[in-house]
Amino acid sequence: ENVYMRWGFRELLEKQAVDIIEPDFQKCGGLLEARKIADLAHTYYVPVAPHAVTSPIGMMGTAHVCAAIPNFLAQEWHWIDDADLWRNWVKEGDIIQKGFITVPDRPGLGVEMNDDGARKAQVPGTPWFEPMKRA
Repeated sequence: ENVYMRWGFRELLEKQAVDIIEPDFQKCGGLLEARKIADLAHTYYVPVAPHAVTSPIGMMGTAHVCAAIPNFLAQEWHWIDDADLWRNWVKEGDIIQKGFITVPDRPGLGVEMNDDGARKAQVPGTPWFEPMKRA
């Protein structure tokens, strides 16, 4: 989870030093880089079980990559103390149902941020971004 970019995984794979890799798709260089890491691991017959201590938005991005790689093994998922807080970050509510995520077929990640729900997690005095106004 703390190895970055595909070059960081290359030596581990070449030396057959890993049986499974756990890249953190939010930290490894983005979703495209995550796919490249998975492709590299696949050439060594190594499965991918992504590390994911993330929001529902990050989890959905990870789910999209996992759905597109042949060597996907399992998706790590961390439940936080306040389930309603996590559930309310996106308008779709719980994106994990009975241990599974259904990857939406809508454009983008397929989830829409719930600003009001997410603001409940904001630390007082910290900045907040505002969505762009569309013409």
